[in-house]
Amino acid sequence: MVPLQVAGAGGVPVTGATAVVMNVTAVNPTRTGFVTAYPHGESVPDASNIDYRPGEAVSTLVMVPVADGRVSFANQWGGTDVVADLIGWFSV
Repeated sequence: MVPLQVAGAGGVPVTGATAVVMNVTAVNPTRTGFVTAYPHGESVPDASNIDYRPGEAVSTLVMVPVADGRVSFANQWGGTDVVADLIGWFSV
């Protein structure tokens, strides 16, 4: 699990954002695996956002609820670098 502080970054307010929209990319994977983005502090969901294989760079658009100002990423089975480009935020 890798947490990412989003509150106060990239135009996201320090308080009040309930979710963010990001383009998430798996880069330089060493094995087949997947990445899951999810609210910080919660259990890792049984679903993936990105499935990848060695040598691929794969990206997708995700919307992730914000918890405690952060979102988290889990990498399952393989090894990869993860790039998260913050696109926007909203509050409900």
